Amino acid sequence: MLRSLLVLLTVGLVGMAVTGFIFSLLMPLAALAVKIGVILLVGYLILRLVKPDMADSLRDKVTNRGGS
Repeated sequence: MLRSLLVLLTVGLVGMAVTGFIFSLLMPLAALAVKIGVILLVGYLILRLVKPDMADSLRDKVTNRGGS
């Protein structure tokens, strides 16, 4: 019983360490992706206000509906 308790404790600690390591690597990448997405969205909305036809053509190119 003590052995199984120690094994569970060890597996739990290793799992927590690995999870923390993975999140410490992935969370900054996810935050960067969100920042880039917000910047692109704001840029697209500004372009949509200034030149709607250019924004439509850009959207068509990005979504591959442009016919090329």
